[in-house]
Formats: sequence, C-alpha cells, structure tokens
Amino acid sequence: MKTVAGKWSLGGAAVFGARVALFGAASLPALAQESSPDVASTPVGTLFRWLNFLLVVGALAYLIGKFGTPYFRVRAQAIAKAIEEANQTRAVAERELREADEKLAGIETEIEQERRTAERDSAADGERIRALTKSDIEKISQAARAEIAAAERVGSQELRAIAAKLATDRAAALIREQLNAASEAALFESFVGELTRAAS
Repeated sequence: MKTVAGKWSLGGAAVFGARVALFGAASLPALAQESSPDVASTPVGTLFRWLNFLLVVGALAYLIGKFGTPYFRVRAQAIAKAIEEANQTRAVAERELREADEKLAGIETEIEQERRTAERDSAADGERIRALTKSDIEKISQAARAEIAAAERVGSQELRAIAAKLATDRAAALIREQLNAASEAALFESFVGELTRAAS
C-alpha cells in the first residue's frame, strides 16, 4: 500500500498530468467545433458532448479508483492506527490516574496514621521529659539537703569549738580573778601532796 501511495505522490501526479494533457489535446477539435453554432445544435454534436462528458468522468473515476483508493486506504489505516494508539495511551493514562487516586487516598490514611504516631511520640516524649525533670529536681533537692546538713554540722562544730574556747577563756579569767598568790601556793602544795600520795 505504501508503494502505491509513494507512486501516487511522486510518479502518479506526472502520469495523471500527462493523461489530462492528452485528453485535452484530443478534445480540442471537439471544443473548436462546439464554437460553431450549427454543429452544437445537431444531434451528433450533442452526442459528442455527452461522450466527452462521460470520457472525462470515466477518466476521473479511473484515476480516483486507481490512485485515490490505495492512498485513502493507507490514510485510513494510519488514522485507525493513530486512534488505536490514542486509545491505548488513554487507557494507560486512565490506569495511572486510578493508581494515583488510590495512592492519594492511601496517602491521606498514611498522613492520619503519621499524625497519630507523632502525637503519641510527642506525648511519650513529654512524659519522659517530665519524668527526667522530676528526677533531676529530686536529685538537686537531695544534693541541696545534703549540703545544708553538712553546712549545719560544720556550723554546729564551729559553734561548739567557739563555745568551748569562750568557756575555757572565761573559766581561765574567772580562775585568775579568784586566785591570788597565797591560794596559788596552797593549791600547789595540795597538788604536790596528791602526787606524792599517788606515787607511794
């Protein structure tokens, strides 16, 4: 079919043109005779006109049948093939559209699931952070209580030491006030007597 269509497009036009030219040359004498009034009005002139008309119509029908039918058949097949390809492309596009719609519906479900998962994770993270904060506060409170207790013990020991030193200093001052030289000598003799008794 393509070879016929190719001949029509290249050589067919030349053959057609040559036949039309021959036909025109053959019909010139008849056309020349038509110009005379007496030949056209005769029955033979009318017959030749009808024969000329039928010859032209037959030649056109022959040319259209010989070259037009294969050309139009090839064109019809090309159009049918293009329509089939378009239908296949449309079917593929519709299938892809259905798949995309299904995925889109699935995406909405996945987004909802992800949102719920994120909310659960956020709540779990918040609870974990609260627990860690509470644990840290408890540890800081224990450390502060331990430091306060240690500071109280150190302060208490320092206070006792200061009180003991003040008591000792005050006792020494009182003893010094109450003792004079005679009582110191008597106290010394009493102390020495205690030592001798203890030694024997």
